[in-house]
Amino acid sequence: MTKKTELVFKKKIKETSDIYSFIFEVPETFNWIPGQHGIFRFKDEIPMEGKDFRIYSFASIKEENKMLFSTRIVEEASDFKKNLLKLKLGDIMTVDEARGKFLLKDYSQRTLIMAGGIGITPIRAFTKEIENKKPVINDLRILYSDDRGEFAYEDVFNTSKEKYDGLDVQLIGDREVFTEKIDAYAEEMKNDSLYYISGTPGMVNFITEKLTGYGIEKENIVTDSFAGY
Repeated sequence: MTKKTELVFKKKIKETSDIYSFIFEVPETFNWIPGQHGIFRFKDEIPMEGKDFRIYSFASIKEENKMLFSTRIVEEASDFKKNLLKLKLGDIMTVDEARGKFLLKDYSQRTLIMAGGIGITPIRAFTKEIENKKPVINDLRILYSDDRGEFAYEDVFNTSKEKYDGLDVQLIGDREVFTEKIDAYAEEMKNDSLYYISGTPGMVNFITEKLTGYGIEKENIVTDSFAGY
């Protein structure tokens, strides 16, 4: 049986017009690595249609003394997401053990991270890890695309890029500009860089095909697909 850890709800933040962050107390016995995700459920049985769980990336690091995940909630939201909005201080959710392989193992290695929309959530954890551990960074570039020009955690990214040499964060509101920057980087760097892609399955597949078309080897490409969560 997978161990479930109880989480005590603390706070909700509206990051953009439809992205919400949910913050919980950090259980002492629960650990995770930036880039990993968990399976979240409500502790009490709540009548709802569809799945009784959702998979969310951890957007915080444990050293922040909070567990944070974010999700997009539109007007026609699922019952699960409607119940997220109803959470009150002290309410309980559960999370399964952390898992996932979307991990930055060496911050000093040249890396391009490409994130779209809600795919930015694990990238916030990467930047907080940099703030906490202060690793040597040679060339870590983050391209964050949102067609509406709304960017979650904008203050976090703006602060980080000002503080750390070698870290470049670009917030891009035009999809064509986003793809042009990817093309230019891949043409120049080829396999002298790692490539991380985080976003919808369509976006991940599109960029992966684009990179392999430039001769980027698959072992240099790491992906994280957000399939409607």
